[in-house]
Amino acid sequence: MKNQEEFQPKGTVAILVVFVITLIVLWGTIYLTLLQRGGTV
Repeated sequence: MKNQEEFQPKGTVAILVVFVITLIVLWGTIYLTLLQRGGTV
């Protein structure tokens, strides 16, 4: 029981960080593309 209480989900945190970074990069790319094409926000 003690091992389960001390379990740290490092893999889940790593996947979450990669997912968030991917979202930021994709959003930034789309945003810059819209700005270059003269889109209004």
